Amino acid sequence: MMSVQSYHKLARVACVALALSGLAGCALQDEAAARAAVGDWVQLGETQYYFSRRNCAAGVFEVKATRISSLLTKARSIRAGLRHLDNNIPVAFEVEGLSPNMVSVQVMTMDQGRGNGIFAAGIVGKDCMLEEVSRAYLLALLDPTSVLIYEPRARFMAVVDRSNRRLFYAQGGGA
Repeated sequence: MMSVQSYHKLARVACVALALSGLAGCALQDEAAARAAVGDWVQLGETQYYFSRRNCAAGVFEVKATRISSLLTKARSIRAGLRHLDNNIPVAFEVEGLSPNMVSVQVMTMDQGRGNGIFAAGIVGKDCMLEEVSRAYLLALLDPTSVLIYEPRARFMAVVDRSNRRLFYAQGGGA
């Protein structure tokens, strides 16, 4: 019979092996990887919150400047954003007057597959948030001054909450 310590050690070894093989089922992006994924696009400050497990990852990072870098493709319309996503290019939806929630609804209306990807990242990622983080995230999703960023390859979304100078990171499913 295997001891509990041996079992946990074996589970960690299996988790590392799966992660290295690209079949990770143990946890999604760790904090450093999430920061690196968005750090070239938005000037980040301190981490205010981060949690990751097998099916979700969520973070909140202070934003030092609300300007989004020219290293990230920006879309001024839903159609333009979808064209970029069709080419697997990460995109910031800066559509005048539309909140990230409205952007995702319009994406879903025009391209259900892409819309499902954004919703999955955002909704399942929310499962890794504490209640107070989740409430702040929902408010940012409804704010038309916030910007929705979607990374189609890693399947995560970020919301730049310009009003409160923070970035919400959400990833659900598998990367």
